[in-house]
Amino acid sequence: MERTTKIALAITLAILIGSTSLAVIILMKGWAVPAPEIGNIGLIRIEGTIASSPGILGGADPEEIVPLLKEAGKDPSIKAILVRINSPGGQAAASQEIYREIMRVRRAGKPVVASIGDIAASGGYYVASAADKIVAEQGALTGSIGAISTIPQLAEFLKKLGIEFVVIKAGKFKDITSPFREITPEEKELLQEMIDDIHEQFIKDVAEGRGLDVTKVREIADGRILTGKQAKELGLIDEFGNLNDAIEIAAKLAKIEKPAVVELQRRPFLQELLRLLTYEFGRGVIESILSKLGII
Repeated sequence: MERTTKIALAITLAILIGSTSLAVIILMKGWAVPAPEIGNIGLIRIEGTIASSPGILGGADPEEIVPLLKEAGKDPSIKAILVRINSPGGQAAASQEIYREIMRVRRAGKPVVASIGDIAASGGYYVASAADKIVAEQGALTGSIGAISTIPQLAEFLKKLGIEFVVIKAGKFKDITSPFREITPEEKELLQEMIDDIHEQFIKDVAEGRGLDVTKVREIADGRILTGKQAKELGLIDEFGNLNDAIEIAAKLAKIEKPAVVELQRRPFLQELLRLLTYEFGRGVIESILSKLGII
């Protein structure tokens, strides 16, 4: 076998082994790792709608963000975490997952600063309120402390089309959010209680995260959207500024003399595969195969 053929075979085998191993890892537990650059402030971006499995349009998935927060919290080289938020909100539970992890990092003693981009409203502000400090420009949009559920009512429209649905259910309220019939007063009352409960959770978490009195938060928790200027007057943010200002604040909190920001992110499969093949894994496999083929 010619030397060039052996080398080509070795490289092909290395790629196959590497891709198979990495695929198994990703399928079993995902792959959330920091970028290879060295830094002392970890930057995590929360962009778009906050939701579990946000779909093809993308968004901020807690299953991706929470592991990044957890790893950054444990990493001794990361002295502070900077969360850059540009989100109009999203699902309540998804926002709570990220909020809880930020609070855990804070309680462990690592500073967390939230930097608001154009908007961090509703669930976006929910997440931000967990940080030690919140930084936003005066014209940014934030607040919107509230909860909402929308149920389309298509019964009349479908009736005109001559379409009817037959529902077989076990449980009086099993189809409570069905758009194919009118909602009953009793069902509306139940849903209102549910929304009120989520709203109260939001209020209490903001109060805890911001160190504010619950009564004070409740007074402004009517769903109103606020500018950064209005939010600062109400104690919902701490400082005016951009991302660079937020970096300086994070550095001061962590007592970092020379801040170096490293962006933490979940990489696509192919990008992570190439990185691993470039580093020790790929090198070790290739060297082992070349050795067995008698090339080295």
